[in-house]
Amino acid sequence: MTRAWLLILACAAIGIAVFAVRPDRMPGPLARDFEAYWSGGAAWSAHADPYGRAIWSVERRIDGVDARRDELLPFIGPPATLLAWSVAARLPYPTAAHVWWAVLGLSLLALAVAAIRGSNASLTPLSLFAALALAIAFAPVTSDFALGQAALPAFLGAVLLVVLADRSVSLAALAGCLALAQPNAAIGLASQLGRNRATLAIALGIALTYVLGAIAAGWEWPLAYARLAATHSAAERFIAIQFSPAAIAYGLGASPNVAGAIGIALAAFAIAAAAVIAYGVRDAFARFSAFSALAPFVSSFFHEHDFVLSYAAALWCALRTSAAARAIALAGTLLVGIDWLGLAQRPSGIAQSLLLAIAAFAAFAALGERADLRRAVPVALAAAVVFAGAAALATHHPVPVWPYTLGGFHAPADASAAGVWFAEQRASGLLAVVPTWGLLRALSLLGCSLLAYAIYRHSSCCRTA
Repeated sequence: MTRAWLLILACAAIGIAVFAVRPDRMPGPLARDFEAYWSGGAAWSAHADPYGRAIWSVERRIDGVDARRDELLPFIGPPATLLAWSVAARLPYPTAAHVWWAVLGLSLLALAVAAIRGSNASLTPLSLFAALALAIAFAPVTSDFALGQAALPAFLGAVLLVVLADRSVSLAALAGCLALAQPNAAIGLASQLGRNRATLAIALGIALTYVLGAIAAGWEWPLAYARLAATHSAAERFIAIQFSPAAIAYGLGASPNVAGAIGIALAAFAIAAAAVIAYGVRDAFARFSAFSALAPFVSSFFHEHDFVLSYAAALWCALRTSAAARAIALAGTLLVGIDWLGLAQRPSGIAQSLLLAIAAFAAFAALGERADLRRAVPVALAAAVVFAGAAALATHHPVPVWPYTLGGFHAPADASAAGVWFAEQRASGLLAVVPTWGLLRALSLLGCSLLAYAIYRHSSCCRTA
């Protein structure tokens, strides 16, 4: 009965958050990041360079985009994805955006089912309902929906590869190809190397991605794409919406060189932690979940919506952990499940964020074999204190939101797409050094590390027992 009441609380909090206290809607096109995907597909179909400034000639015609200034949103997806985006671009943008939202909805449902299966838990109406409630309350997932991001279906692909590898290598290979549509989503697959069938599926997925990319951009596309990704990573290296350790260190006041050194040190530490997890965690899906949670420490290009990679870790912990490991996992889930920087970007959404955090707490607690509220309630109270402090800081240090602070910005005529994007971020005020912004982002990384540690702690305790 306690679990049922917790699930009712989660659903009530989500309902109020979605229908009663929604933040003010930002102007602009539907599913803002989908704008780049759709425009990239349209530019490629017109034999223009989707990675260059030609994409702006498509974007500026989308309803909601302010064509009086430059607000180019670059396309940086792998070339293989252009085949899919060119199909989407045959539809009018509003229609394509709604179709894409439907795809994201189906991806979310499939992700919940696959993650439950991967966690070796029973797939029951209660577990599925609670897993979906946790996902909906999970800020990175809601960000994926709001922006129309590809991170959600890409991460589904990674999860499916892990789950399906021992059943069907061909299906797992297709899932691997889907994961590579957003490279961050595939980082956790490093945990599967050594599993013969999973390793084969990864190799086949890479081969299929290469062939599709060659169709779209020629046989030498990996080198060209690597250079492009490096250029865009450099352009975004220290902006306020980056969640890499180096960007956060810079935001806290470190010099560029010191921030870079901190980023390298934390990446090395994360790799060492992954090696310890690989040795100590026997369960394949648990290893994958922990590796995925550590992804922001080794990626040089990581945004709020990319934290969807930690959903598998949060769900695994909700289903499998107990005692102290469960309390640690709950703290990690709440830390990564709240859009801390969003509190400063959208102060009108603070109430919604609080309600979604309550829903995430209730759904997490409901997913356990029993609702251990004796440990969960103190964690929730501590999280409430942190939330109150973060909200107070956020309201006094608002973060500008691109492109609404650009004014009449126009980029230099000879700038590349990455150069235009960098100039837009600077003009928007997102290169400012504001320690509060760095602190807010650091909370999400802390949550990821706690989830990875909780998986290791629980697994090592079970192994010892």
